[in-house]
Amino acid sequence: MTIGRRLALAFSTILVLLAVNQAIQLWSASLRTASVAALNRALQRQIVLADVKQRVGDLYKQMSLLAQVETAPGQATPDIDSPAPAIDRAAADIARLVTLTDPADLAPVVELQKAYAQLGEDWKRSYDYMGSEQAFAVAFQIKADPLGRRVLLQLVPELQTQVTERAVQAQARFAAVTRLTTRVGLSIFVLSMIVSIAVAYRLARHLRTRLADLAHGASAIAAMDLSYRIPVTSRDDELAAVAGTFNEMAESLAAAQAHLAARNEEILQQQKVAQGLLLNILPEQVAAELAARGEVAPRYFEDVTILFTDFVGFTLATEKLAAEEVVTVLHGFFKAFDEIIARYGLEKMKTIGDSYFCVGGLPVRTPSHPVDATLAAFEMIREVESRALPDGSRWQVRIGLHTGPVVAGVVGSRKFAFDVWGDTVNLGSRMESGGSPNRINVSAAVHQRIKDFFVMENRGRILTKEKKALEMYSVVGVLPMLAGGGEAPPPAFARRYRTYFDKDLAAFPACLLTDGAVSPLPEAADVTPADVESGA
Repeated sequence: MTIGRRLALAFSTILVLLAVNQAIQLWSASLRTASVAALNRALQRQIVLADVKQRVGDLYKQMSLLAQVETAPGQATPDIDSPAPAIDRAAADIARLVTLTDPADLAPVVELQKAYAQLGEDWKRSYDYMGSEQAFAVAFQIKADPLGRRVLLQLVPELQTQVTERAVQAQARFAAVTRLTTRVGLSIFVLSMIVSIAVAYRLARHLRTRLADLAHGASAIAAMDLSYRIPVTSRDDELAAVAGTFNEMAESLAAAQAHLAARNEEILQQQKVAQGLLLNILPEQVAAELAARGEVAPRYFEDVTILFTDFVGFTLATEKLAAEEVVTVLHGFFKAFDEIIARYGLEKMKTIGDSYFCVGGLPVRTPSHPVDATLAAFEMIREVESRALPDGSRWQVRIGLHTGPVVAGVVGSRKFAFDVWGDTVNLGSRMESGGSPNRINVSAAVHQRIKDFFVMENRGRILTKEKKALEMYSVVGVLPMLAGGGEAPPPAFARRYRTYFDKDLAAFPACLLTDGAVSPLPEAADVTPADVESGA
């Protein structure tokens, strides 16, 4: 059934109930009006009859007094008002009583009216003959007295009893009608209310259920639950038709969502590839800034550690290997270096030929970068020592460290790269070129930052290729008091690291897990100024 038909049926039912209630009200009003009219007539009859009784009684007393007055023949009648007006008024009251009496109860009233008419005539004649014909008046008085007594003592009381009974009956009927009409009206009203509430409840429940289904469906779509379908029991209902259309829309959206999800997955994979490529070129923070703003603002880092590596005799070694083998070997070394610096929180900058360049302390500032870079350098040397080339030979590597300020940023718009500039970078390169094979060569600045963790040898002042003498140190190993125990990392080393830098040690080279303080790395000959100039 459609909603329009449901509404029409509900309104029709309510209108019928209203009509029934109105009819009951009219019927009740009619009964009450009739009972009130009957009661009113009965009460008026009582009042009129009481007036008749009073008037007749007064006349009877008055005429009795007149009969007792003695007058001589020819003597004037005493100055007494004529009773005729009072007699006529009593007669008029009796006539009104006749009009107020129902036909079934009219006989006693008519009898009273006839008797009083005769009595009235006798009283008027008695009064008229008083004084002149006293004996005639007495005779009439004697005749009227028994009739008056009959009227007052018999007819009026009998009629009064009848009128009183009819008044009581009228009151009882009025009360009964009132009770009946009240009960019937209340019953019909209660029944109408029950039916109306039932009709309204069924209609409201139907609409509420359908609307709740639609609301739940809308919420499901808002929550992207496109698998939800609104139950449809019949197509006759407008809301059911809407629900069917809603389900069709959900199916269309689900199909579109599936297609869009496939496209989004494809785009996401492409974004991941692009993000991975970008993160291989730039640090994560720099890549995020470049993606958000389209450019990277230069930043000044007041304290970073520069780490350079370079393979010893690389040019001569490549003459013995094919170009493809050289690339494969370098890829193996640099891939291992990438994994090492990632463990120690260093940031790879770039590779230049056989040189590997990374920085500690950017883009996230941290005070532990000199120690972290030194630990990473130990692992790099051990990695190089452990790898054999295709011809069975082994390469050696120089590593140089320097700490100081730099400016970092991205330059260019095509094939851009994150880079650092400043004397700190140049001095880091000089530390590498001035170092010894398979040794970590550090500047005085680095020495001051790591001397509480490592044993170092002072190599003195060594000339760079710019003919500038720089104080250099060679890192030998971990301080004896911090080494040993066979645990990774040594507890004393880790405790001091946490005390100095307020963080836990991320990693520790396995090659330094010895009981002694001296590094297991072999000694190497010092580098002369001529070696620095030649780049050997």
